[in-house]
Amino acid sequence: MKSAENKPFGLWKSPFTAGARADRANFRDVRWDAGTGDLVWLERGSENTRLMIKPADGLPRILSDAYDIGGGVGYGGGDFDVRAGTVIFVDRGRQLFRLEVVSGTIQPLTPEMGMLASPALSPDGRWVVFLASDGQEDALYLVDANGAQPPSKLAWGADYYMDPVWHPDGVRLAWVEWKHPDMPWDAASIVLANLAGERPRIARSRLVAGEKDAPALQPQFSPDGRWLSYLTCLGEWDQLVVMELENRERRKLVQGQGVTLVPPAWVQGIRSYGWSGNSQNLVYLRNNAGFISLNTVDLAGINQRTQLGDITWTTQLCVSPQEDRVAFFASGSTLPVRLAVLDEYGLHIEAGGEMNAVAAEYYSPAQPLRWKSKDGAWIYGLYYPPTNPDYTCEGLPPAIIRVHSGPTMQAVAEFNEEAQYFTSRGFAWLELNYRGSSGYGRSYQRALDGRWGELDVADTVSAAEGLVKLGKADANRLALYGSSAGGFTVLNTLIQFPGKFRVAIDAYGVSDLLTLEKTTHKFERFYNTRLVGPLPQALKAYRERSPEFHADTIRDALAVFQGEEDLVVPPAQSEAIVAALQRNDVPHLYRLYPGEGHRFRKRETRLDFIENMERFLMKHLSIPDV
Repeated sequence: MKSAENKPFGLWKSPFTAGARADRANFRDVRWDAGTGDLVWLERGSENTRLMIKPADGLPRILSDAYDIGGGVGYGGGDFDVRAGTVIFVDRGRQLFRLEVVSGTIQPLTPEMGMLASPALSPDGRWVVFLASDGQEDALYLVDANGAQPPSKLAWGADYYMDPVWHPDGVRLAWVEWKHPDMPWDAASIVLANLAGERPRIARSRLVAGEKDAPALQPQFSPDGRWLSYLTCLGEWDQLVVMELENRERRKLVQGQGVTLVPPAWVQGIRSYGWSGNSQNLVYLRNNAGFISLNTVDLAGINQRTQLGDITWTTQLCVSPQEDRVAFFASGSTLPVRLAVLDEYGLHIEAGGEMNAVAAEYYSPAQPLRWKSKDGAWIYGLYYPPTNPDYTCEGLPPAIIRVHSGPTMQAVAEFNEEAQYFTSRGFAWLELNYRGSSGYGRSYQRALDGRWGELDVADTVSAAEGLVKLGKADANRLALYGSSAGGFTVLNTLIQFPGKFRVAIDAYGVSDLLTLEKTTHKFERFYNTRLVGPLPQALKAYRERSPEFHADTIRDALAVFQGEEDLVVPPAQSEAIVAALQRNDVPHLYRLYPGEGHRFRKRETRLDFIENMERFLMKHLSIPDV
């Protein structure tokens, strides 16, 4: 065993390469075929998202890679459905297709018709319900599963729709809907509808769950058709509820102090729980301050927890309707993401296991961290220490504090490629869950209401001071990094607290709240009403908290990265910041990526981004390039 070499932080040679990070595949969604027992999922490659299958009695194979599969409403999700050897998928967010697994034939079901998501195939395989939006009006549509007739509108009137699901009898349907100015985590209702007619139409519908400040999400029917289940938040914490359809009796199966079950519904098709095939149990995921646990609860409310070993985060849980098998995307702070199946024989890796090519000792484990802000509130984060068995260094490391987007999001103990890339090179890394983040109760999330641009900034500064006080970072070598809403916080922090950070990274960050209010997409049209205030009453706050109007005060080195086709945060927002940096001779870098939107998808873009980010950080953190 060779001894560790003494080498400055930031100069450690790492097995995590920029190329490997750029080449990685992203898993999107996974479903069991209720008829065949096949496992079907999506993988995002460097150019498109392809459909994969593992037959019940065969090896994994590609179903289709000629399409770019993904829902197109809002931030995406709701990509496909599968039943009895038939897959219904959304191509490029705009058109529905039908794929037959056995023959491989593919046919269109709809013309291109705006933005589509969440296809749901009826139990008899005759009909598909889906969501369509033209950017102004959203509605649920119905089309026959052979595409013989054009789609027809099924439900409309709400501003948003999400996650339609069929009852096993094929004559009832449930979905989620909500209206402006709310976001789905503020107010969302579940509608139960009865269908009638040769070509189904809604004969009767009623709200069965959800109200203002008590959103209900993720409706599911039990396989036997007796129960409608959903997740809700009543007061501070979440609940898993089942409602008996015959008599409307409700049971709160999971509830209590510290129960967090519902991730923010930024996308369609999120699944945090599922029914067993016998309709007697539900398998669900519980968020424990960024760490996940897998649990089972029966109809009497008796809970049982399943140990997952090194897995600390899972998403898109899907329970097989035929056997006691659960599929999900699993990862950990030291475990790259893979598609896993849990059954009576244990945990099996179906895809992604080959990604774990780097030896375990090079991974930095996520450590939950909390500290007190100046106003006495507890603030939370996940800390990744510098980790590389080949090197050692005396003193304190440079640290990168990352501010997540949203802001209604949460940094969790999933596999964090960026963190591992930098910690293996000798940086410390902190994922900051500032006030406004989900996962720590409703009060913590709502604390940011009306104070975006204030509390998030204060918590960012307290994170830097907390790391230094705890002896985990060099006070003179602190870096700040955020994208989208996180970029907004980065910019405001540089403006309000100059000199606190030596260098910062802003990826497509919001800089002008007033322009954002006019140009952003429908989903977030009134998001700022809660975060900042209603217009025109809060006009002063919008201007005071918009970095663009104060960019001339920025003095710390700043790198800005932007997609040329970003419709959420248009390039003009970044260019205004860059113009101020140029006027004032502030050290900076600007990279504008053609063909990229909100988030970077192309391999060459991801590669360029991480390489330029690293060079910029090293230069301005006074790490020699040797």
